[in-house]
Amino acid sequence: MIDRASHTPLPTTETPPLPSPQPRVPRRAKVLLMVAVAAVVSGAAALLSLAGENNVPTAILTAGGAFAAALGLLLTVAHYAGPQ
Repeated sequence: MIDRASHTPLPTTETPPLPSPQPRVPRRAKVLLMVAVAAVVSGAAALLSLAGENNVPTAILTAGGAFAAALGLLLTVAHYAGPQ
C-alpha cells in the first residue's frame, strides 16, 4: 500500500548577500578618456609630420590615421580587458 503521508516542503535557505561590487567608471567617461588620448596622439603625429617637412594636408592625413589607429587600439584593449 502507498503511504499517503503529507509531504513537507524543504526549508528554503536564503543565499547570503553578495559583496558589493567595486564602483564602476561609467562607459561615457571611459570613451571620453580614450578619445582624449587618441587626440593627443594624433596631435603629436601631426607635429612630427610637420617637423619632418611634410606639407599641411599630409600632416592632417597623418594625424587622422594616428587618431583612428590609437582609438581602435584603445577600444580593443578596453573590450578585452573588461570584466570576465
